[in-house]
Amino acid sequence: MSLTVSEPPVNVSPKRTVWYVIIAVLLLAIALVVLWKFVLNKPLDEVLTEDKLPAIKVQILNGCGFEGLAGEYQDFIKDKNISVESTGDTAKPIYDKSLIVVRKGDLEDLSRLQKMTGIKLYTLARTEYSNVDFDIVLGRDYDQYMN
Repeated sequence: MSLTVSEPPVNVSPKRTVWYVIIAVLLLAIALVVLWKFVLNKPLDEVLTEDKLPAIKVQILNGCGFEGLAGEYQDFIKDKNISVESTGDTAKPIYDKSLIVVRKGDLEDLSRLQKMTGIKLYTLARTEYSNVDFDIVLGRDYDQYMN
């Protein structure tokens, strides 16, 4: 006979354990839904649109020899999110196709510029000495990008 009274050990039945697991899983699922809905999922008005992104710095070069083409194209794209730093001519008017020359810009900005101008052809000529992100070289096919 013992002088201390000890309570019998609590035995949790297997059914009760299953219910605890189900409740824990449901609470975790609810927490994940709340986290996704209110924290991670941004409202549509917060999604970045082109007018909320910084302007892309470009130089427009006339590569086909038509006089005044670079300035005319500058006027054409003035309403787009493109900052024209300078215009000019290529050394030789030998370009049949218009293209984008990547100087310092990244591929995300290249994709934005391609969407805004319609010019898909590009080449990489990276340099740290350029003051623009991209060159737009207008070739003889320029008229299909000015409509």
